[in-house]
Amino acid sequence: MKKICAILLTLCLLLALSACGQAAAPQFSGAKAAEAPAEEPAAAYGGFRDTANSALYDESFYAEPDEAPMPEPAEGVSSAPAMDPEKIIYSASVNIETTAFDEALTKLEALVRRYGGFVESSSINGSNYYAQARGYASSRSADYVLRVPSDRFQELMDSFSELGNVPYSHSYSENITAQYYDVEARLTACRTQETRLLEMMEKAETVQDLIKLEDRLADLRYQIESLQSTLKNWDRQVSYSSISVSLSEVEIYTQTEEPGYFTQLREAAAEGFKATGRFFKELSLGLAELLPLLIVIAVVVLLCLPRIKKHRAARKAKKEAAQAGKAPET
Repeated sequence: MKKICAILLTLCLLLALSACGQAAAPQFSGAKAAEAPAEEPAAAYGGFRDTANSALYDESFYAEPDEAPMPEPAEGVSSAPAMDPEKIIYSASVNIETTAFDEALTKLEALVRRYGGFVESSSINGSNYYAQARGYASSRSADYVLRVPSDRFQELMDSFSELGNVPYSHSYSENITAQYYDVEARLTACRTQETRLLEMMEKAETVQDLIKLEDRLADLRYQIESLQSTLKNWDRQVSYSSISVSLSEVEIYTQTEEPGYFTQLREAAAEGFKATGRFFKELSLGLAELLPLLIVIAVVVLLCLPRIKKHRAARKAKKEAAQAGKAPET
């Protein structure tokens, strides 16, 4: 009996040991299966697993800035930031001499039309009839203010030599870029304030608040109109350059270079002869102008001459009679 009990106890012990072995084997194999899939994605992404947060990290995300690859810009596309265009006002003053005044005026207007400009203002000094009557040049002149597109400004300046001699020409420019964009920014801010004031007026609860908002809105709109007017004026000046032209009629062009001594001597002698000729010419013309007056004076003298002679004879006879009457008494 004791022997049977020992066998039964041995069998129970073996059964218990085999049950414990089966229970431990599944836990170990499950842990290994859970770890294997975790390692494969980490190796595939080149990362690692944070055991504290159980999250996957990409090592390339933590690379240094100089090591990180930078995308290259597409071909034909600039990587520089866009810049606002400059606002430059171009203007000029030009003096032109011509010996054919009427023809020069026609050519000047044709030049302006050729380059897409227009005449802003013009004035022409009339003919000098006194000089024309003496055969001299009339010395007429004209003043123009021209407006031409800025991109054709230099072309028109180079074409003025077609009208005659250009003894003086001066171009100048004014860069208003900073002022322009400052005013533009102020205009944007004012429009934003206008929108906010309109929203506040819709929510105003008292008449007093509404009046204050309307006053503020009126002042703000006045500022907006002033800023808009300034920008429009600048846009017009930037788009169309201004050129002041003074056109003069002359007999001889002004020399731009100083001539030599003998040339100056020859020109001085020639000018002296011309001055002498002009003097006698003026004298003869002056006598011609006085001729009618001289004729009238001569006629009057001829008519009055007999009476003058008769009056002188009567005075002489009276004087002689007076002297003869006084002689016997003495």
